[in-house]
Amino acid sequence: MAAALAVCVGVTSAVLGLNAPSSAQTPECGTAGGTIVAAMSTNPPTLDPMLSTTTASRQVAVYIFESLVTYDENYAIIPQLAASWTAASNALVYTFKLRPGVRFHNGQRLTAADVKASFERYLKVAPGGLQRFNGLRTVTAVDDATVRFELARPFAFLANLAIPSPLFAVLPKAIIDKYGDKEVRGADLVGTGPYTFAEWRPDVAVRLAKFADYRPDTRFPGATGFGGRRVACADQIGFIPVTEAGSRVAGLMTGAYDFAEAVPITSVPQLEASKDITVQIVKPKWGILIELNHGQPPMDKLPFRKALVAALDMGQVLAATSFGNRPEYIRVSPSIFFPEQKDWYSLAGATAYNKPDLAQVKRDLAEAGYTNEPITYLTNQDYDWMYKASVAIAAQLQRAGINVKLELMDWPSQIQRAQSLKGWHMNQTGWSPRLDPLQTSVSLHCGSLSAYNYCNHEMDQLLDQINTDLPLKQRQALWTKIQQLVWDDVSVIRVGDYFEPEAIRSSLRGYRPFYVIPRFWSVSKVH
Repeated sequence: MAAALAVCVGVTSAVLGLNAPSSAQTPECGTAGGTIVAAMSTNPPTLDPMLSTTTASRQVAVYIFESLVTYDENYAIIPQLAASWTAASNALVYTFKLRPGVRFHNGQRLTAADVKASFERYLKVAPGGLQRFNGLRTVTAVDDATVRFELARPFAFLANLAIPSPLFAVLPKAIIDKYGDKEVRGADLVGTGPYTFAEWRPDVAVRLAKFADYRPDTRFPGATGFGGRRVACADQIGFIPVTEAGSRVAGLMTGAYDFAEAVPITSVPQLEASKDITVQIVKPKWGILIELNHGQPPMDKLPFRKALVAALDMGQVLAATSFGNRPEYIRVSPSIFFPEQKDWYSLAGATAYNKPDLAQVKRDLAEAGYTNEPITYLTNQDYDWMYKASVAIAAQLQRAGINVKLELMDWPSQIQRAQSLKGWHMNQTGWSPRLDPLQTSVSLHCGSLSAYNYCNHEMDQLLDQINTDLPLKQRQALWTKIQQLVWDDVSVIRVGDYFEPEAIRSSLRGYRPFYVIPRFWSVSKVH
């Protein structure tokens, strides 16, 4: 651990310029300047905000890029790059006026042509984007400050725009034209956010720099959710991938890091004993899930998938992630949405959840014609709770007569392998809180890359129906049917809830946890 920490601290100093912090007095930040150093669990697989639904990518993208609308602290939709919008009485035309004076990091002024080009690229490259916006007819740049969306049918248009996974990021049209559907990289990662891309060295650091010409949104008294009045207080932010949890803790204790994501539960007492460190439990945070490759036999057979559910004691799996039955960190729950999300929480379909039955497993395996073929299970140690869950799950499945083989890799490699759709059956993951049922289309709709060959046309019809402007109660009824079908089909397997401790040093002022994204805008570093 000591050697790993030495490497990380050296990297921090060299890459992020910690030896020469600057400072300036500002009304919102107090003494601003310096560098915030965040120890993260893993590398992002990409920094192109449209290409990935992974949390690791989103945790960086929200600093560089902005959208027309976003979510506030209470998960209500608020404007961001939009100054205002109107909807026609038939809900088929949405017209947005853009905030005046907004500039990209390359100095160019934001125009409607940039929004139009970005949205058209989003439809082509964003996982699940085409399904979510399949009711769209046209997008038009009416003039430099006005963009109009025409719909073929009413659907939940604003919610789709606001969902940050994948993020509808607005980039300059010239960059969209340059890259098309290829990955945007390096200095061309140009947005309108409070921080600019400075450098990405995979396995070393992502470095962001304060955007001097950023104009905080004065319509809001402060930052809220993913938007509001966001102020760049620090000169730089460094996201350091520190995959070994003990090194994140050690670096926080020594002051090498200001923030540590996903600290081990066993380290919490040590951290809480320090007057310079605050530990917070982010709740809700993760829904532990197993994604299934429905195109890979025998996973294409429903009885085999049902055997997986019948083999699992979810409470024991969750206990393994938290070193015991710790209610402050885990919760047995079959719902895709968390109980805190009262509009969407549901127990529909979960009659077989957390009811291990080895006799039923045996019957299901026989019906599936399973003959002990090896089942490849992808996992990683970048997210320690994922690894612990996969080890516990594999052990239970093996005891039930299912020949599971864990395949260990880093998180970006795991995502790449999963999206290849080849040579694997189970993929260990976690879903951050879905903000709307629309988000599940990326994992449940026919043809979506992250659905991993799952295709049920009844599910598609339900997803298309819920992506409408129906009243809340009707959408809730549709969601109940969707979750029922998730469990009936075993499209994915939800294990339960995991709430993650994270920690900050007292050098950070104004930091508040939210969702799965550490928010360092409007946060000062005290020197």
